[in-house]
Amino acid sequence: MSADSPRRHLFEHMITVPHSRETVAAWHERGGVLPRLSPDWSTTVLQEPDQGLHPGSRARLLMGPAGLVSLLPSARLARRAGVRWEALHTAWEPGHGFTDVMESGPLRSWTHQHGFVDVESDASCRIEDRIEYELPAAIESIPGAAARFDTELERIMAFRSRVMRDDLDFQAQVATDHPLTVAITGASGLVGTQVSALLRSGGHRVITLVRHSGPSRRIDEHHISWDPAQGELDASLLIGVDAVINLSGASIAGPFTAAHRRTVFASRVDSTSTLVTALRSVADRGGPHTLISASASGFYGHDASAHDEDAAHLDETAPSGDDFLAAVCRQWEQVASGAAEAGIRVVTVRTGLVLSSAGGLLAAQLPLYQAGAGGPMGSGGMWQPWVSLDDLAQIYVWAVVRPEVTGPVNAVSPQPVQQREFAAALGDILHRPTVLRTPNIAPALLLGAQGARELAQSSARLAPAALERSGYRFRHPDLTSALRHTLGR
Repeated sequence: MSADSPRRHLFEHMITVPHSRETVAAWHERGGVLPRLSPDWSTTVLQEPDQGLHPGSRARLLMGPAGLVSLLPSARLARRAGVRWEALHTAWEPGHGFTDVMESGPLRSWTHQHGFVDVESDASCRIEDRIEYELPAAIESIPGAAARFDTELERIMAFRSRVMRDDLDFQAQVATDHPLTVAITGASGLVGTQVSALLRSGGHRVITLVRHSGPSRRIDEHHISWDPAQGELDASLLIGVDAVINLSGASIAGPFTAAHRRTVFASRVDSTSTLVTALRSVADRGGPHTLISASASGFYGHDASAHDEDAAHLDETAPSGDDFLAAVCRQWEQVASGAAEAGIRVVTVRTGLVLSSAGGLLAAQLPLYQAGAGGPMGSGGMWQPWVSLDDLAQIYVWAVVRPEVTGPVNAVSPQPVQQREFAAALGDILHRPTVLRTPNIAPALLLGAQGARELAQSSARLAPAALERSGYRFRHPDLTSALRHTLGR
């Protein structure tokens, strides 16, 4: 066979889940599933299937280091950073399976058949994946290329299998009598994308509030424009909405200049104030009865916990700190709580360090650790309250459907770690040394003295007491499982 002759390879994968075939098939047919099943480390969804699973439906993906893509300053650069993959659905047997092919992308060919089969012994379903592919000639000629490609497919399928099982289990736990309608601000961000996807794959309707200058209006069935800087939001467009999730806010990362601090503060307080004013005006006319508003672990201040192993766990009753980020969080939560005066249930989600290789602090740190230059910062004694991205998405959905959840909620793992433990765990998973200590002055060069103190060097040993009282079960309670999942290791 010549180097130019195509060789067709076959990859097969099967898993069984304790849910009926009808349930599994229905889940795959909903919106949001593709973002849920796309690995953090490799795939960015540019467009979900535009006609569901129907033949002729198309999806567009960006294949590459998702963490790198998320750090690029513009969508144009992001599109250039990876390899585009356009998928076309060619066959669909409702309830039993579907087929998609690579219409354009990096391979010579790709055909993926997804099958759903009853398991007769119990109410379970076997998911059968059959992939036929042809590698480019230049890659096919490399010894062992197909074996390495199959290894990567196994890695991807392991990720998809975990997410599928956990999502189906969670959806069964939070099933509602009827689908809900949830409006979301900040839906295009790292967290918002997964919250929206988890809601939609659970059968709920999501309406995205999109920032546009000028009067607020309905753009289409799933989008409403608003201008929080000017207090513009047509409250009547929220009538019939069950809940609002508020994730709006400018990135905290960056030098803590006066201009940056004003942006951080205003982007949170202005958007929340605009929402609350609208919610209160339609509370007695069929408006939303629940507001889930983001906050942060910075509420407790940069020095909430001592840098030692005996530091006490802090629950939601702990006092707020006295620095800038603590003041932002206090005002942010105070504005959100104003909705309660109209009988609206308010939950404020105090989020810790969100772990995802697709973005945020972990993605920014990965190049350093992969180069073998990662390690403890200073003494490494700072307590880091962290949470996996999957858990954080679940927590928002949990707060929507559980009426007993109210007030502040620490969205953090029950197992916080000190920074040196975090460095050691990440290095171990990446098989890289972590012996080099980062001097305390290093983050100050990037963030300024105040930013370094309140972000990089902050310490808070938090406990998710409110979540545990409500019966919430973490997908990734320990750091190692969370890191392995998002890194595909």
